[in-house]
Amino acid sequence: MTTVEDLAIEREIEAVRENAQLHGWPYERVSPHCFRLTLTARNGDTYQVEVECDGFPVRPAAFHWRNQETGQLDEPADSPAPYDFFHPTGRICAPWNRLASADGGPHREWVQANWMQQSETKGTVTLGAMVTRLHHELRSQRYGGRRQ
Repeated sequence: MTTVEDLAIEREIEAVRENAQLHGWPYERVSPHCFRLTLTARNGDTYQVEVECDGFPVRPAAFHWRNQETGQLDEPADSPAPYDFFHPTGRICAPWNRLASADGGPHREWVQANWMQQSETKGTVTLGAMVTRLHHELRSQRYGGRRQ
């Protein structure tokens, strides 16, 4: 039976798929609440993110770095070099990434229950906006290459 959550997530993921198609980003739907996207950084490095959306938008999505060869998630070598948007732990440092929040992430001050109200969210409340922000960061002058 389709739930309201399923319908909301489907609409959000469909918007990401359309965005990926427009930008030429390789995209794969993994499950009803999960997708993968491959983005290219300004120097040609490629990164694959696997995004778990269960519970979205009540709680933020989980953005994992995925090794395209092994399928392993969240290995430091598969993440960008740290700066304020990419945490030294390898996490995407934003309240809209539940892996960065109080429930096991580096930012104990970010609570999943009110992630949309966190000032650091900066209006990034849709999956499409999150993916676009990630792409922007990988293409920005602040991007310092792959983590060593």
